[in-house]
Amino acid sequence: MSTTYDLTCDCGAVHLRLSGAPRVRGHCHCSACRTLLDTPYHSVTAWNADQVAVTKGSEQLQVFQHPSLTMKKVFCRNCGTVIYNTNKMDWRVVSQHLITKSLGDLPEELASLSHFHYGGRVVDVADDLPKKD
Repeated sequence: MSTTYDLTCDCGAVHLRLSGAPRVRGHCHCSACRTLLDTPYHSVTAWNADQVAVTKGSEQLQVFQHPSLTMKKVFCRNCGTVIYNTNKMDWRVVSQHLITKSLGDLPEELASLSHFHYGGRVVDVADDLPKKD
């Protein structure tokens, strides 16, 4: 039996189910994530599309296709919570912040293992995780 995680936006209109194990879990410092999400880095879990299902409120989703990046941001049209974004591999990139807000804690099996694209960072992070370019 596969592990599942049920998440929700802030207003409860959109529910998301993650199934199995993510492809990636870490802190992304790439310029594309910084541009799309307007943040210095993004603490993420990345999933194959077939591991992510909207179980309620798909009609409440709004999709923003970035004009110059091969990335989309999918968010609740009511409260603005980003449900996931996509990357150029079309993975579903789910914020560890959304997971923590929905579940109360970040499960250990979804915690970051490293920083990636760290060579392009705009902030230094003082932790013991590996820093990869």
